[in-house]
Amino acid sequence: MKMNLSKTMFLTTITMSVMMTMSSNSMMFSWMSMELNLISFLPLLKKSNKMNEQLMKYLIIQSTSSSMMMISLIINSIINNPINESILMMTGMLMKLGMMPFHLWLPGMMQMMSWNMCMMMTTVQKIIPTVMIVQLSSTKLMMIPMMLSMLVSPISGMKQTSLKKMMAYSSITNSPMMILSMKISKQQFMMMLTMYFMINVMMMNTMKKNNINFSNQLNTQTNMTKISLMISSLSMSGMPPMTGFMIKWMIMKSTIEFSMMMPIMILMSSILSTFMYLNMMLPTMTKSSKFKLKTKKKNMESNLSLIINTMGIPMLMILKLN
Repeated sequence: MKMNLSKTMFLTTITMSVMMTMSSNSMMFSWMSMELNLISFLPLLKKSNKMNEQLMKYLIIQSTSSSMMMISLIINSIINNPINESILMMTGMLMKLGMMPFHLWLPGMMQMMSWNMCMMMTTVQKIIPTVMIVQLSSTKLMMIPMMLSMLVSPISGMKQTSLKKMMAYSSITNSPMMILSMKISKQQFMMMLTMYFMINVMMMNTMKKNNINFSNQLNTQTNMTKISLMISSLSMSGMPPMTGFMIKWMIMKSTIEFSMMMPIMILMSSILSTFMYLNMMLPTMTKSSKFKLKTKKKNMESNLSLIINTMGIPMLMILKLN
């Protein structure tokens, strides 16, 4: 993303809105920060896409979900009902997050976006709705949507040939993990967010640098690029002993104290996600590429990705010693 003054201003505003929401204890202030985030993200989407249809689609979906939240707040204040029991509020937040069963707009949107916007959509844009849904919806009410997102999403991603759609379904799968980590503690949420952000950005950056948009394009890539993407995808799915496994293991350990079903769902989701990524990568790994790395920069990026994604081994050893 080429930076100029306007993009710098919008990115700064997005960062400020996220920080405002995370430090707020008022529903109205959080809602205003969320709308500020939306208004700042739309110009970036317009500059990268230049497709008015997708822009209007995103605006309508986000505005509808925000309106549902406000209507729910007004209704619950009139009838004097707790806001965390409101299905309308939960529906609005699920639509904004792109979780099942209100997820169909997200893969289609990401298919038309640039890789830079996909990085933002799957990381930064999910922070505010995740924080708000934890504050405004009960865990019991969220159980079924979270289970659906963890199980159905990787199954839907298995039949995809577009890597952007696959990353969208991966984002839907990991959204319940973020919600659960936020329910447990802010420390686990920040750790989950940091790990997911790093792995996600490294995967998408590799695809962007090599201009990979569909799974059949992986056949022409270098062996180092294939290995880097495979290790990153296994880490994303939570395969031990990768870095992504560590944070999922911590969430499962904390979740088992108040629910036996959620750790089983997390485990099944990790298995299905691993199968989804292996289904994408294994056919390409059996074909050797005749292409050579053109620069040392790509080689260094692949090595950095491998180092970060295999940090789970020393982390396991440190935890074992403690």
